[in-house]
Amino acid sequence: MRTSRGIVENQQISNVKDLVLILLKERSGMEISPTLVPGFGVYYSIAGFHIPADNIIKHYREAFLEVKGYVSFPSCSICRSTSLKLEVLCPNCRWNDLLRIDLVVHYECGFMAGVEDFIKDDQGVIEKCPKCGKTLKRVGIDYGRPGLGFRCQRCGTIFQYPLTTLRCDKDHVTTLDKLNLERYPVFTVSSDLQKVQPVIDLIQKIERELEHSLGVRAEALKIIKGKSGTVHLAHVLIYFNNKVAAIEVLSEGVNIMEAMSTVSKAVDLGIHFIVILDEKGAAEYRKVLNPAYFTLVPMRGGRFEDFKDVLLESVYSIVKEKNI
Repeated sequence: MRTSRGIVENQQISNVKDLVLILLKERSGMEISPTLVPGFGVYYSIAGFHIPADNIIKHYREAFLEVKGYVSFPSCSICRSTSLKLEVLCPNCRWNDLLRIDLVVHYECGFMAGVEDFIKDDQGVIEKCPKCGKTLKRVGIDYGRPGLGFRCQRCGTIFQYPLTTLRCDKDHVTTLDKLNLERYPVFTVSSDLQKVQPVIDLIQKIERELEHSLGVRAEALKIIKGKSGTVHLAHVLIYFNNKVAAIEVLSEGVNIMEAMSTVSKAVDLGIHFIVILDEKGAAEYRKVLNPAYFTLVPMRGGRFEDFKDVLLESVYSIVKEKNI
């Protein structure tokens, strides 16, 4: 049986920006609502991945999402944690070993218990009060049936309304009247998402060219799990001799954080990465990236045809070298 922990850990994706490509690939236009995962807090499910709410809220504009509305989740009155567990307790001894019963109350002596505790005739009709022994004839006059109640299996107290408290993952206890509320945005895909379509087109063009010119099996926008269990998106995954390599397309004017995200992805996957980026970025990062693990392809001119030959040569050299 898969636990919430397993689901969250197995479906997290390393780079929020990669979600943009997945959303475009799936043509997803639905609302993206927050979900409360017990023991973990609030997550957003996007294209099958669970992303911590803080990550999405911090970077949602980069992922071309826009706020459509809000929903609220209850949180601890002390630490504001949204990971809460409802506790139903006996109001007398505050224990949680309770049994639901069908209540009967004898109006004259005030005795209240479960229907099974009252004396019945041969046909199962309530006949006498077990406390005072008086005959009970008419419901609503001699006795009442207030409905469901509870019996504490520890102290024996019978009651209609249990004590309800909420306990957070930090073991703070609060009551319903003292709960805080945390508001989280509901997102929808922005129309600006189409600005990234040229990147999708380039990735798909690379996939076709590798198969056509080199006869190499390639797969665009392939989801692959790393050694840490984190899920990554390979822009193009290349298959050869029971091995794989990846191609990553970085945006023009790539910053250090985006570049380091690619490095982290390559390290976790443990495969060679061919990174396509602008000429300035290629010149800068060639000084620090190990060529044994990274091949940099400058995006000269901005058109695929301008750097196609260099890319094909890079892929061919990796495939040939790894096949030796």
